[in-house]
Amino acid sequence: MTASDLLVALPVLVLAAGACLVLLGDLLVHADGRAWAWVGAAFALAAAVCTAIPAGADAAFAGSVRRDGASIFVAALVGATTAAALLLAVGYVRRMALPAAEVTALTLFSASGAVLMASAGDLLVVFIGLELLSLPLYALTGLMHAAPHADESALKYFLLGAAASAVFAYGIALVYAATGSISIGALGGISSPVGLAGIALLLAGLAFKAALVPFHFWAPDAYVSAPTPATAFMAVVAKLGAFSALLRVGAAITGPGAVAVDWRASVAVIAAVTLVLANLAALGQQSLKRLLAYSSIAHAGYIAVAASAGVVASAAIAFYLVVYAALTLGAFGIITLLENDDPRIDDLHGLARRRPLLVVALGVILLGLTGLPPTAGFLAKVYVFEAAMGAQLAWLVVLGVLASVVSAAYYLRVLFACLGEGEGEPARGPSVGGSVVVIAALAVLVLGIVPGPLLDAVQSVRF
Repeated sequence: MTASDLLVALPVLVLAAGACLVLLGDLLVHADGRAWAWVGAAFALAAAVCTAIPAGADAAFAGSVRRDGASIFVAALVGATTAAALLLAVGYVRRMALPAAEVTALTLFSASGAVLMASAGDLLVVFIGLELLSLPLYALTGLMHAAPHADESALKYFLLGAAASAVFAYGIALVYAATGSISIGALGGISSPVGLAGIALLLAGLAFKAALVPFHFWAPDAYVSAPTPATAFMAVVAKLGAFSALLRVGAAITGPGAVAVDWRASVAVIAAVTLVLANLAALGQQSLKRLLAYSSIAHAGYIAVAASAGVVASAAIAFYLVVYAALTLGAFGIITLLENDDPRIDDLHGLARRRPLLVVALGVILLGLTGLPPTAGFLAKVYVFEAAMGAQLAWLVVLGVLASVVSAAYYLRVLFACLGEGEGEPARGPSVGGSVVVIAALAVLVLGIVPGPLLDAVQSVRF
């Protein structure tokens, strides 16, 4: 191990060290629970800042951990997203009587797993990152003992996640049997049935973590049962890790000289099914968290639309991920400001009269999720569809546009409920979570009007 190795892995080490220090500090210091959320947010931001430190090398630990444009981008975005999710938890953990140190530590450990997946140079590191990402999420899902069916949802998520991890591990075994290597780069040389079966199992395991149909069944129940800040974190960071690894694998099996079967047709079919089923399922939801859960699944479908074009769409995917992170954090952040942790849409009646600024922010976020101008959600979908058109996937673009039209029905239903008359669910006054929501809405609006800086930044991202 050299200093260069440590610098390459620094974001992962900072997040993991932060989690350990929070747990140790909680044993030694009886601080206000909110303090641990602030400390965790500081460590997450530090991990994001560490990506700007020159490492002097493009890989570490004999090539098993990479440092390139994609890994730097994902690490920075994971750090920023984790910090925002922990800030949403500042007031939430005290109100819900949750163990703040445990919530913070589990969140930081999971974030380190996502960064490790994005930086992986071989399949074993991907698997370690996948488990480090997943295990804390299982615990977070069952942490809300007061929530209905929380234990059942956590057990369901754990069992399905364990099965998906086993599928991924079997995929690694088959790839090793076919190539004698666990390097991601070795996937391009696979042509045997055993190796191709291994690739299929790898894709299935990663599709589960990204909540793509038909591997999505865990998501709605887990999102509803988990503490809302953890749900916001889960909805963003799990997808960041999963899609990063998915695109790493895709780059290897579609690169120059690769002989493996092209995976893009399979991803296009999965994207199409995800768009159709998730948007139709969201139409009938009355629970706001469950509606946003299906919305998150649908947005995974839009990301998969770009992924079906191959790694040439890396910049479009990176842009979409940034916008999706802001929109999702803002949407779930609204729920942390309500008395009920799982509000129904009818409970939002009268919210515009009580908290007009909050509803304006929610309106911007919902328009962004729909993909309407002048929000960044519109540009994100345009770039994704442009990438798909370049790959001769016009049918998938048409389906994506129709899915966006369907999504407008349930997003606008939420907005109209806020504008309706009635008392509904009381909303809390100004707070840290409210600031996060407003900042997220402003970011979506500003990026929709001035997208140039972000577009320039994502051009270096190539998985």
